[in-house]
Amino acid sequence: MKQDLRFQKTEKALQNAFLELLQSKEISKISVKEICSLAQVSRNAFYQHYETKEHLYDNLLNDILLSIEQACKPLVKDLAHISAAEGRLFLDNILRAVEQHRFVMYRLLTSQPAAFSAAFHKMLLSATIEGSQTLMTTPDISYLHIFSGGVTAFVSYWLLETSFTLEEAQEKLFAILGQLRVVSD
Repeated sequence: MKQDLRFQKTEKALQNAFLELLQSKEISKISVKEICSLAQVSRNAFYQHYETKEHLYDNLLNDILLSIEQACKPLVKDLAHISAAEGRLFLDNILRAVEQHRFVMYRLLTSQPAAFSAAFHKMLLSATIEGSQTLMTTPDISYLHIFSGGVTAFVSYWLLETSFTLEEAQEKLFAILGQLRVVSD
C-alpha cells in the first residue's frame, strides 16, 4: 500500500523526535507524550504508526539493519577464489550502507550502544552465514563471528570516535582486515 505524503511526514517527524529525545534520556524515561509534543503530532497519530515507543525503536533499527543486510549479499560465486578486489568491494558496500544511515546509527549508538551493537553484529553474522550457504560452502563460523564482531566494532569506532569520511573509513577497515589476513596466513 502506497502511503500518502502526510503519513510519511508524520512518521519521519515521530522518528526524528524520538531520536532527539534519545540523546538526553534513556528509552525507558521517554514518554509517548514527549515524542508527540516534540514531533508536533497527536497521540492518535503516534498510535496510527506505532504500538509503543519500543515498537518505534525496533522499526528504526530494523529498517537500518535490513538496508545494511542487503549490502552483505555475496559478490562472487566461489568463496575459495575470492580476490582482494572482490573482498574490498564487499566491505565497501557494507560501509556505504552504514553511511546512508549514519545520522540515525550515530543516535542509536550513543543512546543504546549495547542493544544496537548486538543487533548489528547478529545481523552481520546471519547475513554472512546465509551468504556462505547460498554459495554452497561450509562457512568457518568462528571466522564469521570474528569478522562480524570486528566490523561491528569498527563501525562503532568510526561513527563515535572519528571524523573519517566514508572513503577514509573504507581504507582503514580494508587495511585492518588485510593485516589480520597476513597474521592468519
